Amino acid sequence: MTKRREQIPFSRLLAIPPAVGSGVVIEERITFTGFVKEVSIHWPAGCNALVDVAVEYETTRFCPRQGFLALNDTTPTYSFNFPVEKDKTIRVIMQNRDGGFVHNITVTVTIEEG
Repeated sequence: MTKRREQIPFSRLLAIPPAVGSGVVIEERITFTGFVKEVSIHWPAGCNALVDVAVEYETTRFCPRQGFLALNDTTPTYSFNFPVEKDKTIRVIMQNRDGGFVHNITVTVTIEEG
């Protein structure tokens, strides 16, 4: 039997911050019970480790467990087997700390039925 998989995309053009630490929080409801299997984050060239990203399930931060990830010109995929429940919330937090440029960040969370 094939397990259902869903990719939840989170994408935002982050403006030049009016203040350090300003950012956005994007939330999506989970459509079935299962596991977060992967989180892929795309930082375009020029981010220079000045764009912070974190992923949470309800109130638990799991990517990374503490703080934020901030890279440049890369799209790593992080593997997980993190349990999630239908109708609960996945949240992505993005912060642009670059005072000179906007940045378009994309985070894709893959959930597999389980």
